[in-house]
Amino acid sequence: MKYPLQTLLAITLAIVASACQEQAPAKADEASAPETAVISGTVSYRERIALSDQAELLVTLEDVSRQDVAATVIARQTIADPGQVPIRFELSYAPADIDERMSYSLRAKIQDRGRLMFTSDTHTPVLTRGAGREAHIMLVAVQRPAVEPTAAATEEPGMELEGMFRYMADAALFRDCRSGKSFPVAMEGAYIELERAYLNSGIDAGSEVMVRLRGRYLERPAMEGNRNEVKLIVDKLEKIDPQNTCAPTDHAELQNTYWKLLELDGKPVVTPEGMREAHIVLATDGSSARGHAGCNNFFGTFQATEDKLTFSALGSTMMACPEGMDTEQAFLQALGETTRFEISGQFLTLFADDRRLARLEAVYL
Repeated sequence: MKYPLQTLLAITLAIVASACQEQAPAKADEASAPETAVISGTVSYRERIALSDQAELLVTLEDVSRQDVAATVIARQTIADPGQVPIRFELSYAPADIDERMSYSLRAKIQDRGRLMFTSDTHTPVLTRGAGREAHIMLVAVQRPAVEPTAAATEEPGMELEGMFRYMADAALFRDCRSGKSFPVAMEGAYIELERAYLNSGIDAGSEVMVRLRGRYLERPAMEGNRNEVKLIVDKLEKIDPQNTCAPTDHAELQNTYWKLLELDGKPVVTPEGMREAHIVLATDGSSARGHAGCNNFFGTFQATEDKLTFSALGSTMMACPEGMDTEQAFLQALGETTRFEISGQFLTLFADDRRLARLEAVYL
């Protein structure tokens, strides 16, 4: 019985060793599986509303497989002071929590100073059923209460101001009659009253109308880029006066003036941080034009007689930039389409016949 027992023991040990060898690759595979993965993308909204430095973005990954029960949150990311849209995010999750048979979606919301401003109203599929790990979430604005106290309502009204107001493409601008300078108008305080009066005045959209109001110039977050800019805060609208205008008495010269680009097709031009501003200078000793288009320097020739103005032979350097290329293309196109100009005070407006192309401001260096 001794030898058969030894033989049986040897066979048993061999079977155990074989099983261990078979399990080793599986453990190795498990060890190589990543513990976390990332879903990346952007969050945006269509309204031209700037976020304050107290804003907060929340992005969640949810299991939405079952329609009759609340979605299960798989992962979440909170971004404080996210800047302005589009806001990039990178949401980490555990692949082990994902079942290829299920459906998953991203949701997001933005709160600013404790109030819900924007939220998802549709699912954004990710990970399974043909969806990937890159997503772009479009939020919708949350309607404000009919009556909402504002900071301006609790403060003394600002100084008396008179100027030209216009509203176009969701952007509002105020040109101060005293200084001739233009300022974006913040959508707070009594702004909505001013906008309604403008829209009901019968003036063509995008045209200027004189207004008298009380307000203040304060720093607010810019619409683009993580920075502040000076904006007009409207405390009280006193009068809208379509019959008058504040035409300045001193006008800049077309030639030998540094003209800084302010607007293209009615939309404000924002210079990216660390980059040169777009501008043009028309020489007095001939017909040469030169400037900076947003990324590259440009050059060309011009002809000006009375209010007529055309540009030709426009060329530029060929550098590629991470930002500013869209502005450059639009600016050079506007110059190529220009047929006439108007100078009012320190502002130059370029037209293609009656269509407004661009607006520039004289800067004295």
